[in-house]
Amino acid sequence: AWVPSSATGYLTRSTARIGDPWPATKWFGQDTGETPAGYLETVDLAAALPADMFDWMCSIFSAILCFIIIFALFARVITVDGESMVPTLQDQQRLIVSDMFYTPQYDDIVILYADKLVNESSGGYGKPIVKRVIGLPGDKIRIDFVKGVVYRNGEQLPDDYTNTPTNLPENFPNNQDVTVEDGKIFVLGDNRNGSKDSRSNQIGQVDMRYIMGKAYLRIWPLNALGML
Repeated sequence: AWVPSSATGYLTRSTARIGDPWPATKWFGQDTGETPAGYLETVDLAAALPADMFDWMCSIFSAILCFIIIFALFARVITVDGESMVPTLQDQQRLIVSDMFYTPQYDDIVILYADKLVNESSGGYGKPIVKRVIGLPGDKIRIDFVKGVVYRNGEQLPDDYTNTPTNLPENFPNNQDVTVEDGKIFVLGDNRNGSKDSRSNQIGQVDMRYIMGKAYLRIWPLNALGML
């Protein structure tokens, strides 16, 4: 039925029924053949809505599927075990880790496989640990355990991300330069006096082949979500 349009002063043909969603209107030009020129026709959205919802659902499903595939192939979730990286990381936090195209850089937070550490879960040797990269091949690392200061190639490293000064020597010589070997890295935990790392004979300088990946993102708990 054609009825006056209060908005335009022209005629509109109503296709809405009682109980239908509010109708949208579309403009028809002179040659459409559907309505007289200059008239508005209402369109029932009830028929169009399911198709739009299906398209949205397909898009969302495709995005989720792509994320799952990428995650399965190139990344993994690692749970922090212990407090050796406090205050940067806390016990039981979850991290997204990837080794895709990864080359170690200074200050990277990495997951390593420590083959000489006892794995409490299995009872055998070998467990993943999380540490910070301090030295690369060829670097000279020196630690003054009295002052609690770490030097790399003669320059004092910042300690704003550490929990305590570096006073725990483990098996590392005091105030002497130690050169990082080819193919290896030197790592420390941010909780310097509560971390077993490259100062200890149980870990020492870590072969790059034992790097499981770099930690890029903290995903749990949600209030700590963020890049690393």
